[in-house]
Amino acid sequence: MDKDRIIIKETVQHYGTMSVIFGFVGIFILSPLFSPLAFIFGILAITKQEYLAGLLGVFFSIIGVLTSPILMALINMPTITYIQHGVLL
Repeated sequence: MDKDRIIIKETVQHYGTMSVIFGFVGIFILSPLFSPLAFIFGILAITKQEYLAGLLGVFFSIIGVLTSPILMALINMPTITYIQHGVLL
């Protein structure tokens, strides 16, 4: 009398989306916070087979690190400073 039931459970993982969002925001503001988060979520997205979003998030996180003076100082890499006629640009 009991009928078999099929239960379909869909799981949606948002690691790739979060990686892209955190990476893009990390390029412009609060890079020390958002760029490492974007990198971590990007790696998680790649392991969960969200390749495009994961790679894009990792790329954005790398760009965020390279454009952040705070993170560049933490890894002891100098930032480019251009001095012209006594004016620091």
